[in-house]
Amino acid sequence: MSFTSHDIFDYAFIGLGCGNALVVLQLEEHGLLEGKRILVIEPANKRQNDRTFCFWMEPQKVHNSFLSGLIEHEWKHVNVGNSIQSLETLPYFRISGLTLNESVIKLLEREQALHIEERFEGCVSMMEESTQLLLNGRTFRSLKVFDNRPPEYSPPHRSEARLWQSFYGWEIQTEGSAFDPSCFTMMDFNVEQEGATQFMYVLPFNERRALVEITRFGELPIPEDQAERALHRYLEERSLNFNILEREQGRIPMFIGAIDVKESSRHCMNTGERAGRLKPSTGYSFDRSLKHAECLVEALLHQNTAAPIKIGRFEYYDRLLLQILRDMPEKGSAVFQQLFQRNPMARVLRFLDERTGLTDELRVLLSLPLGLFLKAAFRDFRWRFFLNLKKVPWVLWLALWSLLMHTLGQREVLYGTLGVGMLAVGIPHGALDHLVVLDQPSGRKILGYMAGYIAMGALVFGLFFLLPWLGLLFFLTFSAWHFGMTDFAFWDRTKLRWGFLWGVYYLGALLLSHDVEVIRVLVEMDIPFPDSFIVPYFLTNLWIGLGGLLFVRIMPRIGLIGSVLALLVLTKIPLIPAFGAFFIFQHSLHGWQQLQVGLGLTHQHLWLKAWPFTLGSLLMLLAVLTVVPLTWGQVFIFLAALSFPHVYFASRLWINPKRS
Repeated sequence: MSFTSHDIFDYAFIGLGCGNALVVLQLEEHGLLEGKRILVIEPANKRQNDRTFCFWMEPQKVHNSFLSGLIEHEWKHVNVGNSIQSLETLPYFRISGLTLNESVIKLLEREQALHIEERFEGCVSMMEESTQLLLNGRTFRSLKVFDNRPPEYSPPHRSEARLWQSFYGWEIQTEGSAFDPSCFTMMDFNVEQEGATQFMYVLPFNERRALVEITRFGELPIPEDQAERALHRYLEERSLNFNILEREQGRIPMFIGAIDVKESSRHCMNTGERAGRLKPSTGYSFDRSLKHAECLVEALLHQNTAAPIKIGRFEYYDRLLLQILRDMPEKGSAVFQQLFQRNPMARVLRFLDERTGLTDELRVLLSLPLGLFLKAAFRDFRWRFFLNLKKVPWVLWLALWSLLMHTLGQREVLYGTLGVGMLAVGIPHGALDHLVVLDQPSGRKILGYMAGYIAMGALVFGLFFLLPWLGLLFFLTFSAWHFGMTDFAFWDRTKLRWGFLWGVYYLGALLLSHDVEVIRVLVEMDIPFPDSFIVPYFLTNLWIGLGGLLFVRIMPRIGLIGSVLALLVLTKIPLIPAFGAFFIFQHSLHGWQQLQVGLGLTHQHLWLKAWPFTLGSLLMLLAVLTVVPLTWGQVFIFLAALSFPHVYFASRLWINPKRS
């Protein structure tokens, strides 16, 4: 099958590791491979035994799927700590990398897939109905992309142990019978630990042939010479005469930290380790990748998006175990030996597969050295508490500070704090619109920009003068839109559609909870409103409570949760400091940080570029105040006039956040 640059592929596979190999086999099993246009980007020679895949699984699931034709060995007993246990319900299976690779390559060759033998270091960009791949000057488009590249991980903090499961093994053949081919050794800790957690792993293929492997859980991989000495000692202690047939070496990340890649979308889906399918505490991934492949193909069949992978309590168990292995590696053997000796093997394997209920999990946890895990849990809580404390948004801290100053009657301190914030970021964040609008700010362009700015502000002044109610409605509408979109652009641009509703929720809550003060300000703005109008207390609470729950469900992030909590606090202080705290320490800070990213400037450079316009805004405010009475109503009209052109110009950052 020949392809042109205008072809749109049905499937594109970036990498042919285990994750994508299983997707190919799942597609074939559901009849979704035949007749498809397929692109494969894989530089490695996959017609070799590059690794071994082992897993435990119910026999009926294996025999009723494509796995039955791939299985090369099966073990129904396991030796852990010199104790042999049965695996009748969950046998241990082995598939060689060569067998898996050849079965996948055969299917791809049948469909005449286009195979590009290059490492993909290009760009993946989303389009409306497909994904575009840029590779060394060539462009490819595919309806579905499966990305199996190794991921990058975000930098860890102290509570995240970053260990490696490194292994080095020999496939040997002995002179006489030495192994029970029905029983494999999962963890034999009768080896020197050497400052890490180390054990032998033995897979017998027949009575004379087996894979014998030294495995280390540690911050540094095991060196080859050290591994060979350990293997020699282990085999000599058992008086075995042997020949080495093959060598196997590798390392697997045992990382808890977040994978620093784009999340899967409807058109581009991560697989394997890139999708978080590698279990950090064990290094096993085959069964998890298989389940993920099933979910992806099921979503294709029903033309929807696969459900996101949830991180739950098992991630917490893994995190504690890895902390113990990092901080007390000499205790690792005791943890694993007690795990297997004090629990039925079926329970242990279900626990490692993350398929147990809370009752079985409690039994497993109580069988382990409880003191070690309690100590790890306390340290993890302490680390994460202070880590999350740093993520608490500024608006919550300032809301609490404002409430404290208001309660203590420290009016000067409260308004002084807001004044400093207004000069530091409140006004400056709106004084940089010329950098967003003008590619090269110059004298003539700046004058034209300022004339347009003043003209738009004058229109708002005129609207308030001629039709006060319409001016107020216009002011509230564009303010809610601007506040909400700025927050959601800062938190998560993929959910910008919720921005306006968030702005309506937040601004509405501030106004409803200060109804008496709002009416006073409206009168000062020459907008008549009945003095007797009171918003029932329960309606305000209902608005804040139900709205907060809705948005927390939409985006359960510390920033948004802290913002909702800040709103609850701000309802307890007067309107002006409440609105000021939100405007300065949430909206303005979010806008300032987006300017920094969008313009690629430091805080210092932003302030230097903002000060002339900041000064101009202050002088304009002083000029207005010399003409009209000094009331909060007039101040809000001035702010409406000043903010409308800012809202219009600043919105360009949401459309093009990386403007250069």
